[in-house]
Parts: sequence; C-alpha cells; structure tokens
Amino acid sequence: MASHTAQLGTAPIGKLFVSLSMPVILSLLVGGLYNLVDTLFIARGVDALAVGGVAIVFPIQMIIIAIGGTIGNGLASVVTRHIGAGDMDRAQAVTGNAVLLSLLVGVVVMTIVLLTMQPLLRGLGVTEQLWPYAQDYLVVSIWGTPVVLLLSCLNNLARAEGKMHYLTYSILLSSLLNIVLDPIAIYLLHWGVMGVAWATVIAQLVTTLFMLWLFLSNRTQLKISLATLRLNSVITGQIVALGMPTFFSNIGVSVIIGLVNALLGHSGLAEADHLISAYGIVSRIFMFLFFPLLGMMISYQTICGFNYGAAHYGRVREASTLSVRVATLYCAGTALLMLLFPDIIIRLFSDDNALLREAVPITRFVFSGFLVTGAPFIWAAYFQAIGRAKPALFLSSFRIYLVQVPLLLMAPAIFGVEAIWYSYPITSCVSLVVSWLFIRHAYRDLDAAQAKASLQVQVA
Repeated sequence: MASHTAQLGTAPIGKLFVSLSMPVILSLLVGGLYNLVDTLFIARGVDALAVGGVAIVFPIQMIIIAIGGTIGNGLASVVTRHIGAGDMDRAQAVTGNAVLLSLLVGVVVMTIVLLTMQPLLRGLGVTEQLWPYAQDYLVVSIWGTPVVLLLSCLNNLARAEGKMHYLTYSILLSSLLNIVLDPIAIYLLHWGVMGVAWATVIAQLVTTLFMLWLFLSNRTQLKISLATLRLNSVITGQIVALGMPTFFSNIGVSVIIGLVNALLGHSGLAEADHLISAYGIVSRIFMFLFFPLLGMMISYQTICGFNYGAAHYGRVREASTLSVRVATLYCAGTALLMLLFPDIIIRLFSDDNALLREAVPITRFVFSGFLVTGAPFIWAAYFQAIGRAKPALFLSSFRIYLVQVPLLLMAPAIFGVEAIWYSYPITSCVSLVVSWLFIRHAYRDLDAAQAKASLQVQVA
C-alpha cells in the first residue's frame, strides 16, 4: 500500500486532519477566488446588472456540479473503503466504471440543456434586461459539461487514495488559468460575459488533460485503462446510491437559488434586477466562504471512510469529534465577520448604491444561518463516508426540501417578498436539531462496534 494511503490508518488524527485539510482548503479557496474574480470582472468590466444575468444561469451550473458530485463522492466512498480493505481489483473496476459514466452523462446533460435553453431561462425568472447576459454566458459554458464531470471524477479518485496534493494541483491550475484568462477575454478581446464563460471552459479543459496525464503515467495506485472502461449496473448503483446525498444537497443549492431568483424576477418590483444582482454577489461570497468547510468535509470523509473500512472505529470517532469542533468554530467566526462588516465587503464588487442598498440586509440574513451550519454538514458526511446511504440522503435533503423550499413557497405569499430571507436562519436552526438527533444514535452504534472490536482483540 502506498505511503499516502497507509497514513490514513496510522498517522495521528489531528496531524492527519490538518495535513489533508489545509492543501484542499487553500486550493478550494483559490478555486472560489476565481468565482469571485469572475463576479468582480463582470460587475466592473461589463455591467453591474450582468452579474444578475450570470446569477440566473448559476442554478443550471449547480445542477451540473451536483451530477459531478454524485458520481465523484459516490465513487470516492466506494473506492476508499475498498482500498482500506485491501481490495484493489474492485477499486480498479469502480474507477473505470466512474470515468465512463462521467463522460456519457456529461454528453447527455449538455444536449438536454442546449435543446431546452430558452424555456429553462424563462422558468428561472430572467428579465428582459438580464436576458442577453444570461444567454451569452450559458450558450458557451454548457459545452464544457462533459469536461466538468470528468474532472470531478478524476479529482475524487485522487482524494480517494489520499493524494490530496493532486487534488490541490488540479484546483490551483484551473483557478489560476481562469483568473489569467478573464481580463484577457473582457478587456483585450471585449467578449463580455461570453469571454468569462470561455475562460472557465478553457481552464477546465487544460486541467482535465493534466489530471488524465497523472492517472495514465503510473503516478497513482488507481489506473485508467480501456480494459476497465466498462459500465457495470451493480457498481453504478453503488456509486449513485452513495452519491445521492451529494446530489440532493447540491441540487438543493440550485433549487434555492433558482427559486429565489424566480420569486424576485416575477415579483413585479421595480428593483427586481438589482435584487437579483445583489443576491448573485452575496451567493458568490457565500460559496467562497463555504469552501473551507467543504475542504474539511472532504478530508474528514477520506479519513473516516478508510478507517471505517479498516475497522479502526476509535479513529473514526476521534476524527468525527475533531471535525465537528473545527467546522463549528470556522462557521461561527466567518458568519460574525459577515454580520458585522457586510457593507465593506460588498463594496469591493460594486459602488452602485442601489445594489448596495439591497445586498447588505440580504448578507446579514444569509450568514446568520451560517453560524450553525458546521456540525450538521459534518454529521451528514459521516453517514456518507461509512456507506449508510439512507440517513445521509435524508439529512442532505431534509434541510432544503422539507424546510427551506416550503418556507420560500409560503412565507413570501403571507409576509411579502422580504420574507424570502427569513428562510436562511430558520432552516439552519431546524437542521442543527434534526442532525443532532440522528448522529446521537449513530455514535452509539460506532462506540459499540469499537467496544466489540477491542474485546475481540483481547480474546485473541
């Protein structure tokens, strides 16, 4: 077993968590930075309302990311446990299956969106002012769908075998290329939002070729070869089942953003365009600050899945406790920063007073919910890491589909459009309570498994 993989079962948990988390977090922050840079260049280099046009398209992008996450996180959960159990043949079969599945699904999704583009945009609440920006951005970015899904697959294969530095290289390369290409496309070539989309597609394509080279040049345990590029219904079912929590979680982000934009776009308010643009900026900031939490989750899942597969239950418990504490501290500190200084941060993107007037209160509502997001996020990841798809799926779905979506559908009709923002803190508090009830029982089962394993060692 390679040293990068072996350390998952032997290194001290605290040191392991930091060593795995920090490169991923830093690379994700750079990845998130290019989203912020996109927004900055669009707002200042094209038009403040162009941000709203791109924000309209964001739910479609999140659906594609959700599909990539479904395959990627599902295969990572399966592969990590196979590696932990020493079954490399099965791990190789899952690898080939996932690569082929990513490419096929990417082509299908791209075709569907291209054929239904206009009704999709109208359903998402695009206004006449925002229409040209949204269409220009979507018509280019959608061609990169197969690349997005394949890159997600390769990144998750790298982290499944503990090679977080490869994941870091991937994210850094894609992000830095995008940041370099953005100003060229906007200021030199004058391509507007279409240029921003091209910058992203080109950066992702180059990064995918780089990751393929790593997997084809004997630098990884997991190999990609024509012999393993086969679809197997059992393996595909395992990948999809364990990836569904990620799918519903990411799709939920798309549903929420799309629903909020649609409610604002069809509200009849004179300031609807500015509200959508303001929400677009706040959403990008939120996603940027969410990435460190995602990095913690990725590292935690890798540690948890490997050690659970190797029956090291005490290490699973230790990693879970540490991850929850760190995630909680991070979310609370970040939320307080945004609650205290929203105007300073929003002003970095635009000096438009109308946009600023709408963005500041939106920021305070959205980030008041982020205060208590850390622990439920890690708890849901625990069930996914150990292969318990049903509770993982429920916890990933409950927050959005059973709490926030109903609130968004009912509250504005009763209390007005402003009630849209109340859903964020309410949803986070309810999710915290329900997730805690689930994890209490799961930890008892884990402690019992650890006690049983210790007893067997003593008897032997």
